[in-house]
Amino acid sequence: MILSSLLLHIAPLLFTPAPAVMENPNTSTPLSDKKDYFIPAVKRTTVLLKEAAGVASIKKVVITSSRAALIPLTGMPAGGIVKEDNDWDFSVDENASFEVPNDPDATAFRLYHASKLLSNNAAWSFWRNEKPHYSLVSIHPAFVLGHNLVQSSPDEIGSNGVLWKLIMTGTFSPSVAGVHIQDVAEAHIKALNPDIPDGAKYLLVGKPITWKEVAQIMDRDYPNVGIKISMEAEGGTMPCDNTKTEQELGMKWRSWEQMIHEVMDQQLGLVKESTI
Repeated sequence: MILSSLLLHIAPLLFTPAPAVMENPNTSTPLSDKKDYFIPAVKRTTVLLKEAAGVASIKKVVITSSRAALIPLTGMPAGGIVKEDNDWDFSVDENASFEVPNDPDATAFRLYHASKLLSNNAAWSFWRNEKPHYSLVSIHPAFVLGHNLVQSSPDEIGSNGVLWKLIMTGTFSPSVAGVHIQDVAEAHIKALNPDIPDGAKYLLVGKPITWKEVAQIMDRDYPNVGIKISMEAEGGTMPCDNTKTEQELGMKWRSWEQMIHEVMDQQLGLVKESTI
């Protein structure tokens, strides 16, 4: 196949199976059909892994998955902590309904979540059953935050929009946790180390923070931008355990303060440019 020839002479292979929530390019509304999420997510993963198995030069495949692949579709069990080796049920009934009534954004995110579970399950099923000659490692980042090198307008905010919305509307989600984009890049490079074992999974998530602490940073550094997050806000980021990633990859996480500054500075700048 053409793909096999393109993979020749590659030793490490980094693979990102699918984007986040997808939109109709004509209407900018979230796609809500299962086939738009499930088929591409699984097929891209399995086809690439199969093709890589036929290329002797490939020694390691690192898949960029998602923290969503480590959380059951039914939600995190009470008192649970997200980590790489939980014995939770990560299965997906593809025949079930994924619609969240009157909320197309939530429906799209539920489909995205399911696609990440399906893709991750397919990857590790292939690894167990086919026993390829290469090592397989999966990376599971939380919401990726920080300066976006390809964003050129306020509407192209991507995953930074999670933090922007939280700050500017005061609307919180219990699933929020973040990691700096440069930490994600560094983790991929570290995962290529030959000492990293075959079959390893790594959760990428920065240090925890409370919404009150976010509000304090905003009040101190951005006092006049019309924020809605309150000093009285309760709660914080989703409980996650990144101990394995810190110990095996040697990660030192960039701060939430840095992530907040980069997101706010870029978005405020783009908003200002768009009004000129």
